[in-house]
Amino acid sequence: MGYSSVPPEAETILSLLKISSILALVFGILWIIGGALSLIFLVGIVFIVFGVVDLLIYYNIKSIIDLIDQKRYREAKDRTLTWLIIGFIFGGVIVGVLLLIAYLKYDELIRRAGPGLPPPPPP
Repeated sequence: MGYSSVPPEAETILSLLKISSILALVFGILWIIGGALSLIFLVGIVFIVFGVVDLLIYYNIKSIIDLIDQKRYREAKDRTLTWLIIGFIFGGVIVGVLLLIAYLKYDELIRRAGPGLPPPPPP
């Protein structure tokens, strides 16, 4: 069962975002567990921070997916850029690369979707 009301380009972006969110969730849980286990050495605090940021990435990707479902592609692209940068810094290379690929796919989607605004009424 696919997204029948969503263009094929959006389906690709949605797939990439869903994979990224799952990886961010898994990495976030692993970072937090690793941080809790190594908290004795104070290195665990850094791991816990990375884990919390990964969980934030996971939750924000969910809101990006909602924007795509609402056909608000430009806003989704802007939010993806923000979490792409944070993903590269704190979320890991895999999450960052997947978000980068999704970000690059938006241009074709936005071009095909058009401006998304109804034409102005005639004078």
